[in-house]
Amino acid sequence: MKIIKIFIVAILFILFTGIEKGNAHPFYVSICQINFNEQNHSLEISVKIFADDLQTALNNRNIEDLFMGDDREKPETDQYISAYLKDKLSISIDEKPIQFSFLGKEQEDDAFWCFLETKNVNSLDSIEVTNTILTEIFDTQSNIVQVTSKGKTKNLLLRKGNTKGDLTF
Repeated sequence: MKIIKIFIVAILFILFTGIEKGNAHPFYVSICQINFNEQNHSLEISVKIFADDLQTALNNRNIEDLFMGDDREKPETDQYISAYLKDKLSISIDEKPIQFSFLGKEQEDDAFWCFLETKNVNSLDSIEVTNTILTEIFDTQSNIVQVTSKGKTKNLLLRKGNTKGDLTF
């Protein structure tokens, strides 16, 4: 478990310090942060994906020339990203599948943060996450999932062949 934490810290350091510049990057990773907001009875979900990888995923769905993050960005871009995330990310809380709404996206350097939300969540004692983001494209794709509930944060490291994990709080 300690090795996984060290790996996660190293990846987060690289992603958040902006060391990765340019079009190519030597590893394929996404970050999914899930926060249970007790006051609002909601699940707040943020997913960070490299822009070029997200574009490749959409291109594989025959969705091209979106100009993401550009003044020429097509109005339907968010719909395509939302559909992709709904296909690739599924969450069950206390053994009940949830549906989330796509709130929007924000560009940060070479990546996009995508924001999702689920309302009417009264508690989060256990969570099961299936994350297959980009695993159809990159064999070495890693998807880090960080869940915060009841003041505790727990992590999952998911990848091709091991795309589902669960946590108990």
